[in-house]
Amino acid sequence: MAKLSSFSQFSQKFQYDIFNFNKNRILKSFFNTTSKNFNQKQTYQILFFGSDNFSVESLKALINESKNPDTFVKSIEVVVPPDKKTGRGYKEITQSQAKKFAQKHDLKIHEAPLKSLEDWKIPTPNQTTNFDIGVVVSFGYFLPPSILESFSKGAVNVHPSLLPKYRGASPIQYAILNNDKITGITIQELHHEVFDAGKIFRQITLDIPSNSTYITLESLLATKGAELLIDTLRNFDYYKENAKKQDASKITKAPKIQKEMSEIKWSQISAQQLEQLHRAISHQYPLSTKFNNKIIQLHDISLPSVSQQLLIQPGKPLEPGTIIIHYPKQLSPMVYVTCADGNVITFNSVKVEGKKEVSILDWINGYQVKSEEMRFV
Repeated sequence: MAKLSSFSQFSQKFQYDIFNFNKNRILKSFFNTTSKNFNQKQTYQILFFGSDNFSVESLKALINESKNPDTFVKSIEVVVPPDKKTGRGYKEITQSQAKKFAQKHDLKIHEAPLKSLEDWKIPTPNQTTNFDIGVVVSFGYFLPPSILESFSKGAVNVHPSLLPKYRGASPIQYAILNNDKITGITIQELHHEVFDAGKIFRQITLDIPSNSTYITLESLLATKGAELLIDTLRNFDYYKENAKKQDASKITKAPKIQKEMSEIKWSQISAQQLEQLHRAISHQYPLSTKFNNKIIQLHDISLPSVSQQLLIQPGKPLEPGTIIIHYPKQLSPMVYVTCADGNVITFNSVKVEGKKEVSILDWINGYQVKSEEMRFV
């Protein structure tokens, strides 16, 4: 009976050991597999859409990211607008900044049609699969649903404003035009029907440095936007799952800048507004007015550093557009112009249509400009 009991105890212990062995082996296998899944980095085949300097920063960041050992970038190809014919007789070919940069880095380039992507067939990275993610930065085209739906993960956009504020083509310009103190970057999902109406993945706010021009603010936002793009794509699934709809009650628009905006209407604009207009759009369209029936561009517009009381005599109001010449001691003359609010602006050089840019002194002497007797119209 004792022998039988010992055998029974041995049998039970043997079965228990076998059970523990199998359990440990199963658990070890599970944790090894799970750990591999957690540590396994998703990689994406990316199709990048871009055109200008703002977009180049994001493309540069993706290229740099692709060189990291644990990168999420599997491949990058680029879509750019078609080359433009420019110059006299339209004989010169101008390439977009994004195309030049992509060529420099030996990326595969696809040229978009001239006006619309509606009938454009999206390329594929190979014969069997589509691109995983579309990245659109300052591209200028609307991507139709047929293109958006071809990306297995979707498409994102880097937009230089705090959406839904400043939807449209010119958010940087309007931030300067409106003398905003704060702007930001939005990473949004591309909407199937409306420009800049997609769900928001990420947003950051940024202070606008004083006296920012379009070029300086664009550079700042391009850098910050590229950084935020990379951080978003590293955790793409999380941010997509937690994306938020835009607040439709806060929508404002930033439509494309038109050349007509550069024509100065002296009786309708204050000195401060004129200086902001210059900082916002003169990189594209220098501000212009008329003098002696000729169109003249005013360059390097700013607010005066001297007291306005030294320029305009009390009780002697001057019409908007009136030219005031001030001769500081041992310095070149300064020209000021009155605006609608009675305040003045100044500028450093001019360019009369059909002529080269000249200094203030050469313009005064060459055109016999007389202070308070002549006006821009």
